[in-house]
Amino acid sequence: MAHPTPYVRDARLSDFDEMAAFSALAFAGDPEMNWFAGLTTALVDAPPAQNSHGLRNLEVFMDYINRSVHVAGGRLTVVAIPQADGGEKLVAFAAWVPPGKNIDSTMTLIRAKGYRSVWTWGLSVAWRAGVVFKPTINGLVVEITATDPEYQGKGYAGMLMRENEAHIDDSKPITLEATTTHSRDVYARLGFEVIQSLTLGKGDVNQYGLKVKDRDAASGFTVWIMIKWPKERVTVKE
Repeated sequence: MAHPTPYVRDARLSDFDEMAAFSALAFAGDPEMNWFAGLTTALVDAPPAQNSHGLRNLEVFMDYINRSVHVAGGRLTVVAIPQADGGEKLVAFAAWVPPGKNIDSTMTLIRAKGYRSVWTWGLSVAWRAGVVFKPTINGLVVEITATDPEYQGKGYAGMLMRENEAHIDDSKPITLEATTTHSRDVYARLGFEVIQSLTLGKGDVNQYGLKVKDRDAASGFTVWIMIKWPKERVTVKE
């Protein structure tokens, strides 16, 4: 029996719950998300009840990011795999913010239901999210990409990148932020290069974005700002 062929399509509002659920699993160990949430223990190491509660809060935050991009006039795309019953399994997505658009306004926060994350994680999440790098280069921003952990390593990030690049102004660069060495290396294989590295949370969290009392261990964590220049938009083997 032939394996179903994955394809890329525009995301629908009805997809957002499914996207938030698998992206929370994908980002459960991400240092930036740990920092946003103010965690002291990684979700994977937490007791079951705490793990479940933490994942639900992370789902809410992921949903807020996606809705922010939608409200701001960005584009969200998904990789879908056809199922035998005629349905689809969504396994990856990317959220794209076009040049000149802003997802950080107060009105966007309200319309995208960002107040839910402020309620669960506190006002500190708004401050922390606000200090993260905001591109000043006039180009497309990849706000977030996520792949269901069960489907990682199959080239779906590349599918999303190539599909969107075929529909945008190819005279402008694309910028994004990598929060782990793994994501940094994936983007590098797709033609992105590091233009800046930042240390966030120094004096407060360790390299995993977890709050620690030992100041010597509070090294902070690194994020990498990456760019893909127009001339580098070529097909890259994964």
